[in-house]
Amino acid sequence: MTTASWPARLFELPTRGVLAVVAGINLLGIVLAALTGNLPHYPPGETDIHVADQTGTPIFTFSGHDAISPLGPITIWNDISISNSIFTAWIVMAILVVLSILVTARLSEQPGRLQNFFELIVQYLVDFMREAGGSGVVRFLPLFGSLFLFALFCNWLFIVPLMGQIELLHPPTADYHTNLGLALTGFVWYQAAGIRQNGLGYFTRWINLPAFKEGPLVGGVMIMVGIIELFSELFRILTLTLRLWGNVWGGEIVLAVGAALLFVPSFSLIFIGLELFIGFIQAFVFAFLVLLYIILALESHSGEEHEAHETHESEAHNDEALPKAA
Repeated sequence: MTTASWPARLFELPTRGVLAVVAGINLLGIVLAALTGNLPHYPPGETDIHVADQTGTPIFTFSGHDAISPLGPITIWNDISISNSIFTAWIVMAILVVLSILVTARLSEQPGRLQNFFELIVQYLVDFMREAGGSGVVRFLPLFGSLFLFALFCNWLFIVPLMGQIELLHPPTADYHTNLGLALTGFVWYQAAGIRQNGLGYFTRWINLPAFKEGPLVGGVMIMVGIIELFSELFRILTLTLRLWGNVWGGEIVLAVGAALLFVPSFSLIFIGLELFIGFIQAFVFAFLVLLYIILALESHSGEEHEAHETHESEAHNDEALPKAA
């Protein structure tokens, strides 16, 4: 006779018992909030809704001064410092490093639960990359996986108690500086991959001087197209940054408003589950877009050159066949 594991036994508990436990926890939370003066007021005022900062706050200043330069909704700090978002990002990186050490320390042909779990994640990412861009892009798995896992852990930090509530901790992806750094990393990486794959011919996507061989009109049009494509490349940095930052920061605001309006803590679980799902989707979309840009950079002009080469070969073959037929 085998005994079920404790997660399985949880589903065997009576429904009334589970509801009673949940109700007791909620009642305890309401009583503690009332005793500590943190019970939300109706209607809630500005002090009852904690709006997350758009950027991190300096916690260690090395040089400069504390005066800030307001630039519309964006604040520029005139100092060299370490912000709480950078400090929290270091914590996330330390967690990922420790996990990687724990997973790879004792690799076995008969993997344990932890190794098996991460092998499933890696295999899924490899299969997805192979379907998206072929076997040639699998070599970019370290970049794709690192961006996805780092963004995912940062997006899910808002469920950690005191995260964003104390000055020392701030979700990194709720700071657009962090997202800008991730976007610049992806931008530099896929540009380097394109140059390595296509050589100097990669730059003809922006400055297509060989197009003047087809005539000045065609050359002028291709130069204009190249300028438009260059601006679209630069705007990718902006869209990658704002998409991730806006969703994470907006999610924090939704949770703050929900916490201020709801007396019962369990009612917030719906919003927490929704934000967990959105955090996963946004992390995956960010990593996938960088992968997509890498695929486009690798295929830049290589397909056109291959088609042109095949066209020249077919024309030459037809020219050789004509005298024989005559």
